[in-house]
Amino acid sequence: MNRRKELAQAYKEREIIGGIYIIKNSRTGRYLLDHTANLQGARNHFQFAVSTGSTVHPRLQRDWQALGPQAFTFTVLEELKRQAKQSSESFLDDLKTLTEMWRANLDPALSY
Repeated sequence: MNRRKELAQAYKEREIIGGIYIIKNSRTGRYLLDHTANLQGARNHFQFAVSTGSTVHPRLQRDWQALGPQAFTFTVLEELKRQAKQSSESFLDDLKTLTEMWRANLDPALSY
């Protein structure tokens, strides 16, 4: 097998970790609860937004600009590994279900 095929196969077989995360405003207590099929990508996006001062999510924009990115934290609430035979749709459905379970434990009045 040539190198290109090896890399393509390794990419297909990589471990995919999704999860539920919360971005919380430490000054107001408000939060944004969300899920992603690529948890590392969500972490990187948050870190990039903090380092550049750009808003990480449109719903946070007003507070992000008024209070600055240092007022927000990114916390992973739950990680979920995609199973080898699991379809993308099934994986996202599982993540949505977990998100709703977490949402039930949070104060909806504080949600962005």
